Amino acid sequence: MFAKTLLSLALAVSVQGFAPIAPSAATTRTSTSLEYQVTLISDKEGFETQTIECSPDVFILDAAEMLGVQTPFSCRAGACSSCAGLLIDGEIDQSGQIFLDDDKVDKGWLLTCVAKPASDCTIKVDCEDEFYQA
Repeated sequence: MFAKTLLSLALAVSVQGFAPIAPSAATTRTSTSLEYQVTLISDKEGFETQTIECSPDVFILDAAEMLGVQTPFSCRAGACSSCAGLLIDGEIDQSGQIFLDDDKVDKGWLLTCVAKPASDCTIKVDCEDEFYQA
């Protein structure tokens, strides 16, 4: 009798333990594609202004390359100035950069290899020479 009761109890626990749980509405997310418009400008001869779509989790340099827009780069780690750009309008996140000092960041300088858009923005690219004159 004891074994039969124990077996019944074990079955009841195992059935409850593996019962599927429906997700609550609070934890269910729908997928949305949030993309920002990033306009890349330059005063270099031959560069045509380009507007690209870039997700907030994609580096601006990577998004530009995926769309065939060529901009300078070297280290791809935020540790040099080859991909230096100047934020003309909008907001970016470049928390991964280690090269720029606070003064340069305050003046709008960014590194496209580690910068992600935080809004629609306009960025002057290919301006490493200007970066060192500023």
